[in-house]
Amino acid sequence: MVITRYAAIFSLATLTLGLQPLRAAAPNVEQPMVNHMENAVTQPAKDLNLKQDEIPPRLLEIQKAPYDLTGIRGCRAITTEIASLRPMLGPDVNESPKLSRAEKRERGVSRVAGGMLGSFIPFRGVLREVTGANAAEQRYLKAMSAGFARRSFLKGIAVGQGCLPSPSES
Repeated sequence: MVITRYAAIFSLATLTLGLQPLRAAAPNVEQPMVNHMENAVTQPAKDLNLKQDEIPPRLLEIQKAPYDLTGIRGCRAITTEIASLRPMLGPDVNESPKLSRAEKRERGVSRVAGGMLGSFIPFRGVLREVTGANAAEQRYLKAMSAGFARRSFLKGIAVGQGCLPSPSES
């Protein structure tokens, strides 16, 4: 019975992986229910390092020099660079995405389902370490952190140069 359960989970995850392209999972971005459930169903595959969140190449570039201002002159260039980061990083902390009750409910169901599916894997933490899933997640999070640092840095420059209103004014 336990083996059947694992086989069913693995089969479902494998089928989902085969049908869906790998893509970055941007945080806090409005997603339809299908994407939420895909994230939940593929959680065991992520835990076994069969699927990884793709790191956008732009974030890998930013990671090398997050505070570089080469080629960025003037307000338009700064605000364009800030805007280009939103699809990869999601909304900034000072932006409040308006979510419907249905979207909030879908996110909650997705988190619970992902946690439940992940809990079926015995010794999950050990498996994540052995398969390299933890290392892959750390690489992804490091690239995301560099992106957040760059956006914050650019917003500070933009406020200092008068390109954006200061946070106390908005």
